[in-house]
Amino acid sequence: MEQESKTLIYKGMIQYILGSTNYTLNHIAQFSHLSLDSIRAIYYHDLLQISLNAEIQLLKLYQIVLEINSNQKIA
Repeated sequence: MEQESKTLIYKGMIQYILGSTNYTLNHIAQFSHLSLDSIRAIYYHDLLQISLNAEIQLLKLYQIVLEINSNQKIA
């Protein structure tokens, strides 16, 4: 159950990045230092097969996008 919840969270993060930027899945993979296959597995197949370090990198990318978007709304 925990794995399923984490997968949905990461899929939502990827969806947010795609929807609020011009990034593609390939960009997300590059910026978070993951393979494109890993990003596709999360996004299309609801499979989370990445290391804890990779999860942290994806979280950092999401945080950066959130901060940029919130700063744009303030300005």
